[in-house]
Amino acid sequence: MGLRAANEYGFVNARIRGMKSRFISIGMYESLLQVSSYQDFIKMLSGTYYGSVISKHSPSAVPSPDELALILSKDFADVSTNLSRSLTGKVRHFTNTFLEMFYAESVKSIIRGLHVELEEDEILRFSVPSSPAEATLFQTLIGASSVNKMIDLLPQWDLKVSLLTRLPTYQEYNSTVPLEVAVEEWYLRNVVDALKEFSKVESDRVNSILEPRVVLRNVLTGIRAILLGLDSRALELSLVRFPRVQALTDAIASANTWREVITKLDSTKYSDFGGRMARLYEETDDLGNVELAIEDFIAQRIKLQMTAFPFHLGTIIGFFSLKQYEVRNLRSIAVGIERGESAETIRRMITIW
Repeated sequence: MGLRAANEYGFVNARIRGMKSRFISIGMYESLLQVSSYQDFIKMLSGTYYGSVISKHSPSAVPSPDELALILSKDFADVSTNLSRSLTGKVRHFTNTFLEMFYAESVKSIIRGLHVELEEDEILRFSVPSSPAEATLFQTLIGASSVNKMIDLLPQWDLKVSLLTRLPTYQEYNSTVPLEVAVEEWYLRNVVDALKEFSKVESDRVNSILEPRVVLRNVLTGIRAILLGLDSRALELSLVRFPRVQALTDAIASANTWREVITKLDSTKYSDFGGRMARLYEETDDLGNVELAIEDFIAQRIKLQMTAFPFHLGTIIGFFSLKQYEVRNLRSIAVGIERGESAETIRRMITIW
């Protein structure tokens, strides 16, 4: 088993170890937080791996925060695509399926943009294609001019059916949330299907990352819905369904107070963290702090996959997940500095593992 795993993952493991050395260090994060201007932030960031990325994609020496966000997203897509090409067989198939997260997020962005009637160029800026063919598809979807027409143009039949099923609730509530949930559930189903070719041990490694994402983000959604006074049906439509945690999702949907939502975690492996969330919200009365604590918890779970025995799926999706956090962090720091936020305020907006 060990030799087989080494053969399947050996090459990509070596590549990932090299790429991990490019991650922004804690010391560099602190230095970036202390700069006095956005220009100084870009200058310091240019001294890292991202310097060549910025010079390659930016027409100006100092890209705006929005331009930087797009540059970072494009680099993420490029790195992911190049890395997946070094894989073979079922590992490559799973990795490509896992990386559909970018496609799913872009589809969500297009749905939101069409719903609020943004200009086509504005919507396109927040869509990150992984290939020329995908770029053409995104342009076609955005040109549909309405959410209904866009759904009809989707090439994935199963995704189209999922969205058409939620279309009445989208129209009833005049909200894209039911459609975004449908896209997320479609993505998760694809990942679960791709895992069927792997052993239970491998599947459990992946699910140890997927499950807390679904559970804890549903908890956050539940708390937010209750604080906003949404009805129980609106709450239920806002929760992502994942078979492995279906009972817990149903329990969250039945809660009537924010404290009751968190209490639903008492009999699960997240009970200790649930207590921490409750104390944090009581002390700060700020749901943003709870959201940051959740992202930090998930990041630490992902990091565990990166430090374990290297020849498994967890190494691959751990790298992609931590890379995604890094991109988010840099985008948040850029926006915070450009707006003149303090280092302490920005530090609360990012997740450092």
